[in-house]
Amino acid sequence: MMNDYKYEEFLEDLRMGREMHFIYKKENYYIGRGTSRYMFWKFYDSASEIIGEDVEDLLRKVNLEGKQIKEVWDLMTFDIF
Repeated sequence: MMNDYKYEEFLEDLRMGREMHFIYKKENYYIGRGTSRYMFWKFYDSASEIIGEDVEDLLRKVNLEGKQIKEVWDLMTFDIF
């Protein structure tokens, strides 16, 4: 688990193609790059999948309880694959 992981590092890791798992309010999420697209989803909820053309597009579309990832950053816990 990474407690001192910074938002800017997260953006850089996403752009490099890293896949990440994070926990927000006891729910598990995935974010990363698939075949030429960036993807986000909540584990065990296929309807939650969001696809973005790039990191910025994806992060604009993703919201957790009406807030963007940057707004709830301190409430998230990360693992990086």
